[in-house]
Parts: sequence; C-alpha cells; structure tokens
Amino acid sequence: MKEKQYVFKKIYPVSRQKAWELLANTEHLNRVSGLFPVDFSDTAFDDKKIFRYANAKAMGLIPLKWREYPFEWVKEEVYAVERKYESGPIKRLLWEVAFKDSAELLEDGTFGTEITGTAVFTPANLLGLAAIPSVGLSSIKEIMKYLDKYIEANLNSRYEKLPAASSPKVEDKRLKALCGKISAIYQKNEHIERLQEHLTTAGDDEVMHMKPYTLADQWGYPRKEILTLFLTSVKEGLLTQEWHLMCPNCRVSKTTASSMKEIKDQVHCDLCGIDYEMSFDRYIEMQFSVHPSVRQAADQTFCLMGPAKSPHVLAQLRIPAGQEAVLRYPPATGKTRIRLLKHNASMDGIGLSENHTYRFNGETWSNKYANVDPEGGELTLMNDAEEEMIAVYETLDWNSQSVTAAELTSLQLYRDLFSAEVLAPDQQIGIQSMTVLFSDLKASTALYEKEGDAKAYFQVSEHFRYLKIHISEAGGTIVKTIGDAVMAVFFREEDALSAALNIQSGVGKFNEDQQIHLSVKLGLHTGPVIAVNANDLLDYFGRTVNIAARIQQQSTGDDVVITQEAFERLEANLSDYHFVMSRNTAMLAGSDALYPLVNIHEISRRQILKEEETVR
Repeated sequence: MKEKQYVFKKIYPVSRQKAWELLANTEHLNRVSGLFPVDFSDTAFDDKKIFRYANAKAMGLIPLKWREYPFEWVKEEVYAVERKYESGPIKRLLWEVAFKDSAELLEDGTFGTEITGTAVFTPANLLGLAAIPSVGLSSIKEIMKYLDKYIEANLNSRYEKLPAASSPKVEDKRLKALCGKISAIYQKNEHIERLQEHLTTAGDDEVMHMKPYTLADQWGYPRKEILTLFLTSVKEGLLTQEWHLMCPNCRVSKTTASSMKEIKDQVHCDLCGIDYEMSFDRYIEMQFSVHPSVRQAADQTFCLMGPAKSPHVLAQLRIPAGQEAVLRYPPATGKTRIRLLKHNASMDGIGLSENHTYRFNGETWSNKYANVDPEGGELTLMNDAEEEMIAVYETLDWNSQSVTAAELTSLQLYRDLFSAEVLAPDQQIGIQSMTVLFSDLKASTALYEKEGDAKAYFQVSEHFRYLKIHISEAGGTIVKTIGDAVMAVFFREEDALSAALNIQSGVGKFNEDQQIHLSVKLGLHTGPVIAVNANDLLDYFGRTVNIAARIQQQSTGDDVVITQEAFERLEANLSDYHFVMSRNTAMLAGSDALYPLVNIHEISRRQILKEEETVR
C-alpha cells in the first residue's frame, strides 16, 4: 500500500535551544503525549543493519512489535527515527522534527522557533489504512502540542516545569513527616520545600534516576548543597540511591547496582561492542529516586535512543552499506571526534575547515583525523563496509552534571552517612585522578612523655576533630587515621590545597583555644589511585598514595609540602593567603628519583577590609 505523508508546522515563542532541549527529550515527550510504554531488546544486528526490537501494546490492547533503528539528528536542527513493524496494522513509520528560527522577534529580542513535524506512514493492510487518521495522527498531534503544554505549565510558575502525564499519587502525610525530620538536620528549608514540590508534581520519569547537580542548576541552588540534601534524604528514607555503570563511549547506563558491593570492575556495552573497565572518575555515577513508600513512580521506558539520551553527541547519521552520505554537524567547543557505533572506530577532529571524503572499510577509517570546522559544517563519509554504519559526531568533554563515585566517596558526609558502602573484597577499581593528603603531628612522642597518656590522648583527639572540620569543609574525607596521622582524599586538587592552607593558618587559634601547642605536618600529591575494600572500609592504594606519604615526611611542621609541578598548577589558589615559600629537591624514601618540592610555611589568611569588599 502507498505511504501516507502528513506535515505539521507551528511557530512557538521559545528559543530554538529551548525547543530542542524539550522536544529532543523523547522519553518524557512520548510519556506526556499519551504514547505507550515499550520493552526494548539489546542491540541486534540483522539484515546488515543495527536496531533494537521493541514490544508494546497500543491503547493497552493491540500488541505491536517493531524494529527501531537509531535516531538521526543534528543538534538544534533536526531529528528523525524509523520504525519497521513486524506485526500490527502499520508497516513502517518515519517521524522527523525540524527546528528553524522564526522570522519574528520575541519580546526579549530573541527569535521564536518554527517547528515542522513530518510523519510518513506505510500501512500494512486496510486496518492500518483506517487506523492512521484515527490513531497514528492523533498521537502525532499530541506530540506537536507538547510545547503548548510546556508554555501553559510555566505561565504562573516560580520554577521551570515540564508537563506531566497525570497527577501523581503521593503519600502526603509521610512526605511531610520525612521533610520535617530532614529540616532538623539540613536547615535550608527553601531547598527542602523545592524538593518536596518536585516529588509532588513532577512526572514519574523526573522523580526516578534524578541527578542532583542537574536539578541544582535548574533550581538555581549551589550543587554541593543539593547533593547534601539528597544524601540526607536517602538516610532519612525520602529517597533511594543507585549506582549507574556508564559506557565510556555512548555514556548510557548499562547496568545499575543498589550497593557498591554489587559493582563489577568490567561491563559490556552491546551498542558499542566493547568490554570496558570501570573507573570511579567517570563510569560510575550516583542517581537518586523517590522512595516507593512516598510515591509509587512507574519506572517505564517510552523511548530509549532519543537525542537527549546522549547529549554529548551533536550529530548522528545512518549510512547504508556501499553508499556515501553527508554528515552535517553543528558548532562545537573543545575536543571532538567522529566515531562509529558497534565498530568503535574513530577519527579525532583537528579544527580545520576544509571538507574531505572519509572512507570506512569495515575495520578502519582512511584517515586518522577529520578536518572539522568548530563553527559547524559538512563532511562526506563513504561506507565501504558490507553493513550499515552509524556515524556520530561527539564532544569528548565528560558530563559535569554527573555525581561520580570518585567525587561522592571523597566527601566526608558520604563516609559518615554510608560507612558500610564498600566494594566487594575481590574488586579493585581505578581512579584516574585523586589528591591524597597526609598529616602527622610533630614530636608526638615527646607530647605523650610530657603531658601523660590521658591528656596527650585528649589533645590528639581534639586535633583529629580540628582536621576533620577543615577537610570536610573543603570537600574531602578522612580515609583513616594512622597513629597520630591522617590520610585524606579529595576529588579536586585545589580543594585539598585549600584544606591544608586553612589547617595551618588556623592552627595557632586552635592551640590558643585548647591551651596546647601542637605542630601539624602536611603533604599532598595528585595522581591515579586504586579503590579497594580494606577491612570493610573503602581505601585507596597505589604509587600516588605512597608519594603523598613520602612528601609529608619532608614537612618540618606548620607547613604544606607539594611538588613544584603542583605548585605551578595551583599558584592562583594561593592569592587569599600570606605565606613564605622555599624550594628544595628531595629523594623520597623508596624512590630513586629526585622530586622538586615546594615548602609553603608561615601561612596566614589575608584580611580584606569591608571597604575593599564593597569596591569589588
């Protein structure tokens, strides 16, 4: 039977960027538009093409099975998806949404967006021919109404809202009781009220697998404060947490774990065709969901492969075997590359504007680099392989809105709340970069001899409390104490240096308050480490840890010792302090190499007058 084409066009008073952000979120769009949940298979390869089998029931009654092929898109310009049905009244559906600046300016001086939706149906039989106008078109029309629903939902709202499919059923009494308990611990009521409103009004997909940094950015609150709220909410039973193991290429969650002990050090991605080792830095991230005792949110899938699932992919294109196609790509900043799904072959973008033809022979590209223009452009890609290839143009920057395992496990709050969260004893997972800080008390043996065991022990304990306060405030955590010393870790190197400087600049006041005289030795170092389970505690080992311990041994007390290389990276972070600096070269214990070191001592905070603050 002949295919039927329908075109819908409308201008909306939103920017093209916002229109893309909303309509490219096909998971939420399909849910709100009244489409049905879908069960997707793993990636399949048949008939020289890549696809997933999908099973659903239209209107909850009519069983449907189809092959859903990868979306094609150019960010903020167009996306399209093809479905080929193996049962039911429809044989094929091709759906495309195009975005274009409208000719008329909005009140804020920006352009609105002209949205064009094109649906091409191929009926399988007479029933399909009759069903297209009554069922197929009504679904497409609901999709086109989505921006209208968004605009209406935000007319009188304090915060941006996405349209919801229906009013959720929430256990209000329990929700209020838990929020009351949380407010006694986390005393920013405005944040709690915002989370409570979100859990009460947002769609099911918005309260499942939540990313606190994403919500913090949307709500306009500091990220660390919202993360603290989420962790506290887990402890009090308002939220649950789960670890997501992400593919390093497609950056989609491949599996989840409710506990760190369930995490394995290797995961397979069926779409990329690779096995990869886990890394705390990027590949393991924490997400949060509403607790089922508060709200029974349905964790269903309405779309699996839409553009919003892979925001780092700026363009994606299907190229049949033996054919060439033009890959149109948008502007991009930072490093980029062209990569093929399944084959995982890639070409790095090198920032030139010339256009060339690049060929793929089934194993490798004809070029190692692709000449791409940062302002956007076109490339011709030739598929010499015997099967369809899916080319993606992507940025290499990792998602800064993810809460990674490396960052989370370096927070003192997380250690305090979830001390039992450790890896399985047989697992070792790498971290590409972690800053390790070691401390020690100078002349602690003499302290015990002079003050006696009881008094000296009290002073050492108070010193541990003092260190913990500064380490925690700077975003780090104490991993363990070793005699009179501590080992702490930080996700960010500048945070570790800030903690060390604040410890030393405040130790005089601490001694005065405690009527004691303790001298602290500090050293830190940054590099790769291995996370392990050591006696049911999350611990870190490796060369970086050893070097940090040896650097601390070069401290003379009341100072901070770092490498010359680290000092050059972090020098700008010293502007808030008065200090004296000295350099030396030392051969660290257990090493044959000489290390250029910087000793930062006589440390004090700069005092800024209120008049100067006002001027700034």
